[in-house]
Parts: sequence; structure tokens; C-alpha cells
Amino acid sequence: MRFGEALHKRRKLILSLFIVAEVIIYIILIIANTSFWLIYTLLFVIFGASYGMIILKTNKNTENDLNLSAIEETLQLADKTFLYLKDGLDNESALFVAQIIKDISNIPAVAITDREKVLTFLGEGCKKHQSSYPIKTQATLDAISDGKMRIIRNNADFDCRQKDCNCPMSSVVIIPLYDKKNVVGCMKFYGSSNRRMSEETIKQAVGIGKLLSMQIQLASYDRQIQLNTEAKLDALQAQINPHFLFNTLNTIKMYINKDTEYARQLIVSLATMLRYLLGKFGRFITLGKEISYIKDYIAIEKARYLDRITIKFILPKNIDNIEVPVFCIQPIVHNAVIHGILPKDSKGIVVVRVVNENNELLISIEDNGVGMKEEQVIQAYKSGFGSGCGIGLSNVNERLKILYGEDHGIKISSEYMHGTTVSFKIPIDLGEST
Repeated sequence: MRFGEALHKRRKLILSLFIVAEVIIYIILIIANTSFWLIYTLLFVIFGASYGMIILKTNKNTENDLNLSAIEETLQLADKTFLYLKDGLDNESALFVAQIIKDISNIPAVAITDREKVLTFLGEGCKKHQSSYPIKTQATLDAISDGKMRIIRNNADFDCRQKDCNCPMSSVVIIPLYDKKNVVGCMKFYGSSNRRMSEETIKQAVGIGKLLSMQIQLASYDRQIQLNTEAKLDALQAQINPHFLFNTLNTIKMYINKDTEYARQLIVSLATMLRYLLGKFGRFITLGKEISYIKDYIAIEKARYLDRITIKFILPKNIDNIEVPVFCIQPIVHNAVIHGILPKDSKGIVVVRVVNENNELLISIEDNGVGMKEEQVIQAYKSGFGSGCGIGLSNVNERLKILYGEDHGIKISSEYMHGTTVSFKIPIDLGEST
């Protein structure tokens, strides 16, 4: 008993230290803007080794008689699954994760879903609930809808809408999986008629669900850091490449002899642009700074293309108190100029409009350029569109969805030869500084 109590205390100590370590990860990420995965790997190596040493020192002779503890399972699970979840939750990653969970937990069946379909189902169970099939059990849909765990001890309460489904599973615990505040799917532990769902299994499912949600969320954060870096590199490549600098410097040179003051203003605009691009930012910047950068960029483009480009801003008064994702508006303005206005035979206008609509900040970039055909609109959402002309719209789209949810990506409305509007919304409680 004394050995068991001592071991239990040591395990609680390791668990407490592990939780502290997770807090440290968040602090490091916020301060250093550092990728999560290297830190995470090192922490598991350190804590895994430390935990093993404590067990060995406690009593080497009885170690083989001990069952795998919850904390040991958690360490093993995290160590094996985090690499698969690095790129998000999909059919492939769900399959690997479910197999690891099933092996460690030794349960009859485990399933993982996204919000609409079954990503994987392993173990005993109905073959009519295969991967990539729509979710058929109402209990799962309810858990996704309200974000609450479900514990069902009777097969009839599954409320399965699949006809002729003779599932041998008699019980299930359904754990919603989260990315920030958004439910992205569910993990399900099943119990068979020969093996009822124990309280220990339920606790285990809750713990594993929390771990997976944490990994999904941190994977999204890591992806956001990667996208921000890509955005900055794309902007640097587009704005500081030899072609752009050569044309800009030639334009300035031309105006030095014609209008010295205007040439000086262009030099200031170029210097301010470079300072902005080379500056160190987190994920957000004030709307005022983003608009200032756009004005400098347009000033240079107008000098090169004379009066072919006009820009208009419709903005709220408190632009210096509103935060927006860094490089979220300028790339769209850049694409409007390059793909919309310049191909026109006549003058064009770009309107940047920011308004408060239903407690959200609605940001739209409108142009009266050449517009896009339907297939071009589809391509605009894909990575690589606008390459060489600024940050692709897909980069902005993905970053917005990671920050605010799937329904906050960009919306593109275009009519061929009549112009394009690109818009997105930012929740004010997230986008507005306090």
C-alpha cells in the first residue's frame, strides 16, 4: 500500500509538471513566435525520461507487475499522435491516431469524425459506418452541435438513422474535439455487450479527447505561424524583387528632374514600405498601419502608371484601435490592381471599405477591373494564385479561417469585364483591441 501511495503521488507530481509545461509552451509561442513541434518533442523526451527514472527508483522489482497507468498512456499517446495531427485532422491522420488509441486503450472499437462524416472506424462494429460516409447517429450530431459529451449505455439510444444497422456495440462515450472554441469533430469509445463501458474507460476517453483537442489547436497555431511567415516572405518577394525595385527606382529617377518634392515623397513611401515589410509583427496589426502601408504601395503604383489607378477608403474613425490580421488587406488590394485594373484599357478604381455590420467588422475590397470568369474565381481560392503579384488570396483565406473559423474566410464575387469584390468578416470582440 505504501508503495502504491508513493507511486500515485509521484505520478500526480509528473502530471502537474506536465500541465505546467503546457502553459510554458503557450508563453514561449506567444513571446518568441516559435514553432510548437520542436518544443513539444523536447518536453516529452524530458518528461518521459524523468517519469521512467522515478518508476525505476521507486521499486525495480515490482515494475513489471504494474499495469500501465493513465499518465503513462497519456505520454505514449501524445508522443505517438502529435506528428500525425501536425497537418490537421483528416482521414489519414484520423486512421493513425485511432489505431494508436485502440492499441493503448484496448477498447472494442474507436471512431473519429469531423463535423460531417466519419473519418475512421476501427474495431468491432457496423460496416455501414465506414470512413468518408456521412455521420448517421443522431447522438454524434448532437454532440457536435452543442459541444457536450455524450455517454450512452444502451444501443437503442444511439439513435442511428442507418437502416438495417445491427451494430454489436452496446454503449459509447462521445467526446467533442475542439480547435479553440469550435467543435471540429468527435472521438468515440465503444463498448460491446461482452464488455460494458467502465467508469475508468470513460475517464480515459475524456482525458484522451482533451489531449487530442489540445494538439489540434496547437497544430492550428503552428500552421498560423507558418502562414504568417509565408505571407511575409511572399510580400518581400513581390515588393523587394529586382523587377519591382528597378521600376520603382527608375520612376523616382524620372521625377527627380521633373518634380523634386514628388520624388522625395516616393522615396519616403518606398522606405516606409520596406520598414513595414521588414518589421517584426505577431499575428495582428492595427487597421491604421495596414491602411498606411496600402497608401504607400498605391502611391508608388500611381507614380508608375500615372492616373490609371484610383483608390478610395471608407473607414471607421477608430482605425488605430482596431486590430486585424497582418497582411490581410494589402494582398487583396495588390491583386485588384495587378489582375483587375492594369489589364483594363481605361482607368480603374479600388475601394477599400470597412464597416461595422451585425457586431462584426466587414472588410471589402472592390474594383471595377476586368473581373474573373467562374473558373478563375474557383482558382483564386487555391494556393499559388497571384504568384509573383503578391501574397496569394489562398494564404489570406486560410489564415482568416484558422483565426476565426471556417465561416470567416474570404468571399469572392466577380463579374467578367465588370469588376471583383473580395470581402471577409472579423468578429469585433477578437478583431478590436481593448
